Amino acid sequence: MKILVALDNSGQALKALDKAVAMAKKEIAELTLMTVYPDFPEDEGGLKQASASLMQMAEKTIAMGKSEAEKAGVAVKTVIEAGYSAAENIVKYAGKNNIDLIVMGHKSKTGMERLLIGSVAGKVVTYAPCSVLVVR
Repeated sequence: MKILVALDNSGQALKALDKAVAMAKKEIAELTLMTVYPDFPEDEGGLKQASASLMQMAEKTIAMGKSEAEKAGVAVKTVIEAGYSAAENIVKYAGKNNIDLIVMGHKSKTGMERLLIGSVAGKVVTYAPCSVLVVR
């Protein structure tokens, strides 16, 4: 079994990581940790600098996740990608790598925010080529 955990800097992502690590340990599954950071292609108004800073945060997030999984005795693969849509990157990765289960947290959005941008978890659930476990 191949499990993909989508990570960001939220408490919900940490809960998803804990759940995925427990499942991987029990099922002797292959565990991949993934984070996606926004990449700004042009240097307008310092956006390229912001992108570099976001990449460093992504690296720290993955390193923390890897450390937690390894403490629990689970070997992990890590993936850091730049992209416009985290959901799109997650779904594409899962499809290309024959992932069996995506585990991710859910940040509650309300009102206009949900209407305008939706949630990453909602988009992944809709378009993923495999099962998705959303941890609250």
